[in-house]
Amino acid sequence: MPAVDDEIRADFLMEAGDLIENLGGQLVELESRPDDSDLLNAIFRAFHTVKGGAGFLAITPLVELCHATEDVFNALRNGKRSVDAALMDAVLQAVDQVQAMMASVAGNQVPQPAPPALIQTLHGLLAAHAPVAPPVAAPVEKKKKKAKPAPPVDPDAISEDEFEALLDQMAADKKSGNVAPDAAKSSDDAISEDEFEALLDQMAAEKKSASPAPATAVAHPSAKPSHPEPARKAPATNVAPPPASAPAETSVRVDTVKLDRMMNLVGELVLVRNRLKALATEAGGEVGRAVRELDFITRGLQGAVMQVRMQPIGKVFSRFPKLARDVARGLGKQVEVTLIGQDTDLDKNLVEALADPLVHMVRNSVDHGIEMPELRIARGKPAAGQLKLEARQEGDHIRITVRDDGGGIDPERVRTKVVEKKLMDAASAARLSHEECLQLIFLPGFSTKDQVSDLSGRGVGMDVVKQRILSLNGSATIESQAGQGSAVHLRVPLTLAILPALMIDAGERQFALPLAMVADVFALDPSAVRKVGHWNVAPLKRENLRLIDLELWAGATDISGTRHVVVVMLGEERFGLIVRQVRGREEVVIKPLGATLRGLAGVAGATVTPQGRVALIVDVPGLVQTHAKSV
Repeated sequence: MPAVDDEIRADFLMEAGDLIENLGGQLVELESRPDDSDLLNAIFRAFHTVKGGAGFLAITPLVELCHATEDVFNALRNGKRSVDAALMDAVLQAVDQVQAMMASVAGNQVPQPAPPALIQTLHGLLAAHAPVAPPVAAPVEKKKKKAKPAPPVDPDAISEDEFEALLDQMAADKKSGNVAPDAAKSSDDAISEDEFEALLDQMAAEKKSASPAPATAVAHPSAKPSHPEPARKAPATNVAPPPASAPAETSVRVDTVKLDRMMNLVGELVLVRNRLKALATEAGGEVGRAVRELDFITRGLQGAVMQVRMQPIGKVFSRFPKLARDVARGLGKQVEVTLIGQDTDLDKNLVEALADPLVHMVRNSVDHGIEMPELRIARGKPAAGQLKLEARQEGDHIRITVRDDGGGIDPERVRTKVVEKKLMDAASAARLSHEECLQLIFLPGFSTKDQVSDLSGRGVGMDVVKQRILSLNGSATIESQAGQGSAVHLRVPLTLAILPALMIDAGERQFALPLAMVADVFALDPSAVRKVGHWNVAPLKRENLRLIDLELWAGATDISGTRHVVVVMLGEERFGLIVRQVRGREEVVIKPLGATLRGLAGVAGATVTPQGRVALIVDVPGLVQTHAKSV
């Protein structure tokens, strides 16, 4: 791969990545709206823009693939081809290949060319419907079908030499001052997207007019009517739109490493703020007033930095219409995907962390939930199943729901399967309620599929979803009704950098419990504790609360005196953590563990208290799992 400036490559990957991410959803939309000219133009422009950027970076395999694909969409736009299943399959496969090539470019590697069979298929889509003579481009569009003029390039593209000449000429014009006064306000080392598009339009128009007759439209004293490259003689100011009408730049791109560093600094500021607040309660007066002002400013700064790190969840959602279609087509099913709340914002780290769990959930809904078309019709449903992804904010949490209108989950079948797989004894399974049966779907090794396929049947999937969500201090639940469909609800915090926590003492140590998991706190009555099976339990609202002695876990030797129980929710289950003292709520900054503590069961991280002590953040799921194995 030719040596390219890292910044240029990063810009290309960012812009092209956004376009390709949106393509999946746009292509699936096209199946239901094949005559939507705006949608066709948007898809065509996406491939055209990626091709242009790839050409500038000399990524030949990507140029060839995008060129073949945009030819298909040019035919669609001009009414010379119609959308059908074969076309959609080929184009979606092309999108997959484009993504793979861009991943190679991101790794500074030369991308592998697209499979020849795919290129032949794309060309074949044109040959099957196009007339023998090459079609002429529509007058209102920029792109034309392949033709063979004297120069060995397509009429719908400019050569690399011409493209570089354009850039050189613009740079020369800017240096010599041959630009309009307003145009000088734009960036010295870049042209706007509108200016670039205008340059291409002007060049295409002049090339077209240069073929039959000498160019006469360029009002320039040095213009030569018979010159083979008229566009090179046209100053940029003749073709660019008035800069005064272009909107001013309102955003800048910032490396995520810088954002992470900024968040770390804000975290340190929060820790200092917490210490000053503790000291100010003793000092009072002017010192106390100054600390309160600092507290107010710190909260504002913290909120502003968190907002900068926020990304819309639509960045993840946009990939699922294509994923659902691919899975459904492989199974002989039909599915329509609806996305709701795509503009819901959450921390960029969470956006990335939710991608894999949502992939499992979407595949599971299509594979297990949506029925075959003939069965749906027999049940009075439309042939195409409905899959809905919804996100909405609830306080300082985000709730994500994946819902289908498929066959639902039969609790009795789940009960039978869990016993067959020896994940639970028959007596315990018989006592489970309808809701408890549904939650068994999250058990490791559980699957209702009788046969193993490429998609399912191995008992791997939903247990991964739950463990991943729990590691994010979230929760996952299922609701379902046989014959009507199922819904999986995920609830995760808005950010992972700063955590609202309940500060507790256990033994000689101080701990932080994620506040989102805390349901209740009460004083422990030792006389009420009794043994049920392998667990110590205490009565709580007509049920037995399973207890974990956090003091013993922390290595305390003296567990006499007054103690408290903190009730934590783990999904739909409740557990009681026995602690010495509950200090209260506090916002803590999560710090990674050192090498000696990393991987310790039940510990998720560390933080610094206002008193300057180090407090461990309890990993409740890991603690419960470890304790369950030891009893």
